[in-house]
Amino acid sequence: MKKTITVQTLIGINQLDFYLKCIDSLFLYSEEEIIVHFHTDGTILEKQKDLIISHFSNWPVKFTDFNKNKEIVLDSLSGKPNCQRFRKDSIWGIEFFDPLFSNPTEKISFFLDADILFLRPFTGLFDRSQVKDGAVFIKDTQWDAYCIRPWHLIGNRKKPDLVEGITTGLIFWDKSAIDWDYLEWFLGASNLHKITEWIMPTAQAGLANRCNAKTICPKQIINLYPNAEIHDDTLGVHLLGSYRKDWIEKLAKEGNHQNQNDHITKTRFEACRTQNIIGYSLKQMKRWKNTRLNLW
Repeated sequence: MKKTITVQTLIGINQLDFYLKCIDSLFLYSEEEIIVHFHTDGTILEKQKDLIISHFSNWPVKFTDFNKNKEIVLDSLSGKPNCQRFRKDSIWGIEFFDPLFSNPTEKISFFLDADILFLRPFTGLFDRSQVKDGAVFIKDTQWDAYCIRPWHLIGNRKKPDLVEGITTGLIFWDKSAIDWDYLEWFLGASNLHKITEWIMPTAQAGLANRCNAKTICPKQIINLYPNAEIHDDTLGVHLLGSYRKDWIEKLAKEGNHQNQNDHITKTRFEACRTQNIIGYSLKQMKRWKNTRLNLW
């Protein structure tokens, strides 16, 4: 008998209906038996929790107590002041740390952003053997959305060494593979934190370079940048906040691409590769061209 898989996610009151639609698609299309474990940003009240539980009356869900879980996580991070501070001060700290400590008996943590919309039946996404001794992320083929500058990768001082572009809209970790000393150092290296919202993805790109890290095949879960293309074997799309409104309208016009009667798509994985200063610099130039000149 297969074990039910706990899939964790983070929601808040803002855009809640959209997030629930995405979680609906996860339940609808996952061939594995799952339970969704909700973390919140503190804006979900008991009344909203009851409504959400009612919404998922046919599927198993549970909630973490926001204040109690914060206490558990901070206690678990004892002796790591930079990690503790990041957890207290940042929504991205909740996203990374809380799933790791919510189910202490589980060796593998499965976390999905609530803005991933699944399009067709899939299997193998929550394969523990693929996460063993490492981690799994979404592949970012467009940019390296990291907080450092290219020159931070050179010199004799201690510096980060990162994998090529990953997106942390999907975070699967073998908890034993996390290099906590590296994470504590990086979160304390404020000179490297040039873009606040990308600090934790950059930290995880460094952690990924220290273990057996992988990404989902980039055609199967796609970051929806303006120039993205959905393929026949795309099982899910990551609706990035900056481009979400346009893509929701586009998907609605095109019939949403969702197909419950489609064949079951087997998830494929690819090994992460170490990034270098030349590759990272080229990605920075590409991001500048995309965002400053609107050339995609």
